[in-house]
Amino acid sequence: MASDFYTYRKEVKSRRSRKRGVLVVLGLLLILSAVAGGFWFWKGQGTPASAVQATPEEAQATAEPTPTPTPVPETQATAESAGFEARRLLPEVDNASWDKSEKVEATLNQDYQNTDHRMVALPMLGTVTDDYFNTVTFVGDSLTSGLGIYVTGYQNAHYAAYKNIGPDVIVNNSTVTNAVTGATETPIETIVASQPDYVYLLFGTNTLVQPNNEEKLLAYYEKMIDTLRENLDPGVIFYVQSIPGVQEDVVQSHPGLDNARIAAVNDQIANLALRKGCYFVNIREALTNPDGSMIDEYDANYDGVHFNPDGYQAWSDYLATHTAWNRRSIYIGENPYYIYGT
Repeated sequence: MASDFYTYRKEVKSRRSRKRGVLVVLGLLLILSAVAGGFWFWKGQGTPASAVQATPEEAQATAEPTPTPTPVPETQATAESAGFEARRLLPEVDNASWDKSEKVEATLNQDYQNTDHRMVALPMLGTVTDDYFNTVTFVGDSLTSGLGIYVTGYQNAHYAAYKNIGPDVIVNNSTVTNAVTGATETPIETIVASQPDYVYLLFGTNTLVQPNNEEKLLAYYEKMIDTLRENLDPGVIFYVQSIPGVQEDVVQSHPGLDNARIAAVNDQIANLALRKGCYFVNIREALTNPDGSMIDEYDANYDGVHFNPDGYQAWSDYLATHTAWNRRSIYIGENPYYIYGT
């Protein structure tokens, strides 16, 4: 899936030149078709019908009469079809109810193991308009705050983004300073007051600076989701975002931020999202190279961790094309799952 998006990103840059090439090829094909059609038409007009002679074998085949098929007795035909009479295989379908929803017993093991985060992430869908994010609350650390600070992001969204924090700060509802609004607040109250339809979560970079604390990160992440669900409306949809990669040299000063480790932790976060009924969004596809390292052009102040406006533009564009389909969503262009009459 990751390779598909990287390929898409490259193809977008050359789409116009490919279109021009296709038009040139089509024009040549039309010219060749016209020339070939004219040639065959001229050749057909120059050959008289009397010149076409039938071979002796063809004449003999035409002269031989077609044998008359032997009729099958009615009793024999009835006997042969007796076992294939028309009948409904599923007569209960006639009385089935299609407008109800019932809880069914789980038949699959829901303990997800060794999941590659790239394989369970939301695929690319239609592009929603910016208005979609007016009812989104982004919850995270300083990486998240850039979506609201830079003009390339979603300024009309709501933000509970704080510097140098992990999910434990949200769980403990500590008093912190909002990196977007500058207000001193307690995160849970801020998130509830925003009355979101969608909540986007991103944590892990600050926690992973220290080694051997993956279990702590995952435990607080799960507790944070449970706490938010207890305080928000039941219909709120949760998106869990992957931890972005960093520049290759960051590991020298912060050994915990090794891109291989970040990828492994993302696998566990994706498992967590599946267990908790959240959508997993692999923003790493838009912000990193195939090896997991940050794209050089997106590096802010060359610190190897934070993104510049170009990076946040790529991030916000990715989010707009990777949402779960919703009947209420407004898409740019044609609705990807439009059904007539709905």
